[in-house]
Amino acid sequence: MKFKSIISASLMVSVLAGLSSCKDDLADINTYPSVISKSEIPYLFTRAQLDFEPAEYLVWYYSGKYTSLFSQSFVPSGGYTSNFTEMTANGGVGSQFVPVLNIIRDIDMAVSQMSAEDATAYKNIQAMLKPLVVLLGLHDTDMYGEIPFTEACMARYGGTITPKYDTQESLYDLWLNDLKEAADVLASNLPNQIRLGGQDIVFDGDVAKWAKFANSMRLKVAVRLLSQNRAKALSVAQEVANHPAGIMSTASDNYVYNRGSNDYHFGNDGAMGCPNKNVVDFMLKNRDPRIRFFSTKNSFNSEVVQAFFDAQALGQNCKIPQYILDNVDYSEDANGQKTFVNWKGLGEPWVRYYGIPVELNSTSNPDYNGGNNNYFNSTLWKVSLNGSEKTYRAYSTFQQEMTRGQIDFTYPTKPGGEVIEDKDDMPWYGMAMSAAETHLYLAELSLYGANLPQNAEYYFNKGVEMSPVEYDRLAGLNKIPYYDEDRVKDAFEKPIKLVEGEVETMAANADYQLSGSTADKLEKVYIQQYIHFMLQPIDQYTQVRRSGIPKVGSSLIHWVNIVENTAVPRRFEVGAPNPTDIMFNLVNESYERQGYTAGNQPSHVLNAERTWADKGAPVLGEGPIL
Repeated sequence: MKFKSIISASLMVSVLAGLSSCKDDLADINTYPSVISKSEIPYLFTRAQLDFEPAEYLVWYYSGKYTSLFSQSFVPSGGYTSNFTEMTANGGVGSQFVPVLNIIRDIDMAVSQMSAEDATAYKNIQAMLKPLVVLLGLHDTDMYGEIPFTEACMARYGGTITPKYDTQESLYDLWLNDLKEAADVLASNLPNQIRLGGQDIVFDGDVAKWAKFANSMRLKVAVRLLSQNRAKALSVAQEVANHPAGIMSTASDNYVYNRGSNDYHFGNDGAMGCPNKNVVDFMLKNRDPRIRFFSTKNSFNSEVVQAFFDAQALGQNCKIPQYILDNVDYSEDANGQKTFVNWKGLGEPWVRYYGIPVELNSTSNPDYNGGNNNYFNSTLWKVSLNGSEKTYRAYSTFQQEMTRGQIDFTYPTKPGGEVIEDKDDMPWYGMAMSAAETHLYLAELSLYGANLPQNAEYYFNKGVEMSPVEYDRLAGLNKIPYYDEDRVKDAFEKPIKLVEGEVETMAANADYQLSGSTADKLEKVYIQQYIHFMLQPIDQYTQVRRSGIPKVGSSLIHWVNIVENTAVPRRFEVGAPNPTDIMFNLVNESYERQGYTAGNQPSHVLNAERTWADKGAPVLGEGPIL
């Protein structure tokens, strides 16, 4: 399937006209708007929350996998090859906003048919839905630019089945205005409002938290304006920081959602590859616990290391990579038999995290493919003992249990050892917006000149300190492997949950202190955003494009010129419309307005033909434009 953001005529009729929302228990409600009653609007609100999906399966299988490669955050298990800039199928981004906008249209129409007195009772509910649809719409525009929005999902209410494409600039203006109005309404303590309570599956009807969410979302739009209208971006930041609604400031303000005890998000494989060695090394150097939540431990626990020693004593051609062996304290007797004693270096759990080098065709490097620092020759990780054979993994991989709950995990043990499995399906929890993200945006905007109540250092420190706490909570809710003592199976192993004092130790490192020139400070802010977005790949690539961070030659996380940076796509491909498509003219006009070439295009074309917001942003790896 080749999924594009530009919706074909048939899909435009069925999806944007709202018929796709008639697939659930609310089918009759959505098909026959005249039967929507006042009492059913809260149920529609819950339906919108259930349909809110910024990270469905296809994001991880297609779109996010591309952007993570382009961002150099994750690396293919076989290393980078020359075709990494090529895209085959896309999916998960381009029409994310449609299901939620469908519900908004239903609610708005129902309210419009009420008396003025009755209608006022739904102002809070209508305002609460704004940040949800804006967040989804932002992801759609990030990689495609223009989308049909203002006229979309209105056909069943007398609107057009050929909605116009809105420019990215006009959408930003619209969304900033909608979010401000939502924050104004929600912070006004309006009387006689319909209370949602438990029908709000995230904030339990707490209007104050929705007000903070809507107000904070304005920053997510504002930073995308920095290359085109910096003055407006800074003005928005100042309004947000001084708005009576407040901002997301604690973990309880975060939009962390779960759709129910039987919702596992998705069941298919969504592996993103392996972490970038430069990222892992930076996080380990600074004792950043988030590495434990984004990546898996490798297979080399103390029992497995000992199995390798035993197999080597029997003459087997198995080999522990030197980067692992450097962290092993072992004894050796007169016969050359080695015995695991303890971990060296940072100790557990840190010594179980290793990334893959970022370079083109790294498998052809003999040291990486069978040499001392082997990353790719798995035959050297095969051990036979006790009548059994196992192959182990020396490096870390993307932690899939942070994105889906229906996945089995087998703990590494020696060949012939105990089989320890975790086959429990866990309800999945996701995080769409958080206090850490909010504060890192404010730190960025402050450095660009926004006049805010606190200085950039204050916002930066708050963002740095809150991000690990937020991801620790998410890891605990998702019950990922090794999280707590109950999930530790090896005598020399330690759990990965946050330990008291860890955040303070991390934040005290010079790399996590906002010092140096303005350029130095901006780089540190962007590095923290980059790390924070490891589980939000579209946001991450948007940040990489607009900031030019990671940067070539950096002492923090450095950007690698795998290929010419003008050959890395900065938007996704768009499909050429069929002449019989009723949207044919509108689609072509949108492409012409944006300067897009349709169809399969070389990566340098997708780099040069940028979205409106991306025009004027720095070249990848060159750092921010001051």
